[in-house]
Amino acid sequence: SARGYNPLFYTESREYSMLGDFSPNDRILEVQKRNPQGGGVSTNLDYEINSNSSARFNATWTDGKHTGDTQRKTTDLTVIPNIDSFQSETSPGIYENWEIGGDYEFNTEAGSRWKILFISNSIERGDTRERFDVLGETSKKKNLFLDSWSETKERIARGSYTFDIFEAQDLEIGAERAQTILDSTLALGISSTTGIPSPLVGGLVPIPVSNANSTVEEMRYEPFLIHNWIISQDMSLETSVLYEDSEIMQRGDVSKERDFDFVKPKVDFRYDLTPQLQLRGTIEKVVEQLTFNDFVAATDDQDEDSNVQAGNTDLRQEWYWNYEINSEYRLPNDIGVFSGRLYYEDWHDRIERMDVTVNEAQLQSANGNIGDGEKNGLDVRTSIRMRMIGLPNLLITVRSTVEDSKIIDPILGVERRMMGSWRGRTNYAFRHDLPNLNLNYGVNVQDSFEGGRLRYDIDDIEYGRGDPFW
Repeated sequence: SARGYNPLFYTESREYSMLGDFSPNDRILEVQKRNPQGGGVSTNLDYEINSNSSARFNATWTDGKHTGDTQRKTTDLTVIPNIDSFQSETSPGIYENWEIGGDYEFNTEAGSRWKILFISNSIERGDTRERFDVLGETSKKKNLFLDSWSETKERIARGSYTFDIFEAQDLEIGAERAQTILDSTLALGISSTTGIPSPLVGGLVPIPVSNANSTVEEMRYEPFLIHNWIISQDMSLETSVLYEDSEIMQRGDVSKERDFDFVKPKVDFRYDLTPQLQLRGTIEKVVEQLTFNDFVAATDDQDEDSNVQAGNTDLRQEWYWNYEINSEYRLPNDIGVFSGRLYYEDWHDRIERMDVTVNEAQLQSANGNIGDGEKNGLDVRTSIRMRMIGLPNLLITVRSTVEDSKIIDPILGVERRMMGSWRGRTNYAFRHDLPNLNLNYGVNVQDSFEGGRLRYDIDDIEYGRGDPFW
């Protein structure tokens, strides 16, 4: 298959800020246009070798570029009369991605199964951001140049063997090897009366950035053991243990090597009380994979005042124990499903923003391990076909989630919610199928509780409004 794309994104945003004494600071109106364009191809091959063995192969390639244009109006509310200032930005960039993968499966006459797979991919991104102060209708002055480039490569191989050990029980033994490599560069130039301008940074004065040129590589080995047991017609139990051993090496502006290892157990129990009602309980240790961009200096598109986000070479994986109970009830006559999930997460080494300032005149923050926390919530959802009123092709879906979390903020020293954690969300939707017209239509409305997602940083706290999305 092949595809091409050329959409236009138009985003309008308004931001209001106040100072520490709650007096008005400024108001920002921003209009952003972004026009990515490109295309790609993908292919899949499935080969049935014989009745016992089969193989699959897939490949994809995408190449594109984008242009961006931003207009910004900032109103200074600390003076009377208020003063308006204007800025414009351009941000062209490139994107390239390819991936190949495949697997081979062999089933023995005794019912055992061998399976191996591999994946290799690469994602390359490049962006050049130039910001200008608008001085008049035909006059502007460049004040910022940011050029960033990164390439992330993954190579994964996995093999497993599944076999029966007792009646209604099987065991899967296997291992995975993964290599991830990030190459990253960053160049920063600003308008300054000191220093020598350089064409390498758009004619501005180059500013050295710590950890701007780096290679980060991880080698991860993960043997695993998975046991499945069908206890009865109504009950089943899955138990697994995975061991992760990894080494992270960083070269370039910073040279560092570190080793990590984790044991990751999981227990999953299912019980069908009736053909309509199912219960499921899960206890699992979850270890999150690190985001390599957090290791190196990168552009900070979340904070207009900082421009560059510092890298943190001392990051370690965040992890948590997950305890959850799921239930599902199928309504009579196949008219719908009602389900719920109650969960509790015990977090350790949580990664969020922390203060890494060296020079008080230039505040800096970076993603770092800020400590332990916890999260709990309830997720309830239902979907019903309106057969009872003669509309079996009308599906109504309702979902509601409430959530709470807490952690100690490393900057303020106060207890707060985890960043990115919602207070609650709701979703209402319907879809009406018209088979005789080969047509369906519907509406989906999402909303979140106010004050839920706050973003804490070294120099501000951002309150995102929970406006509905439809």
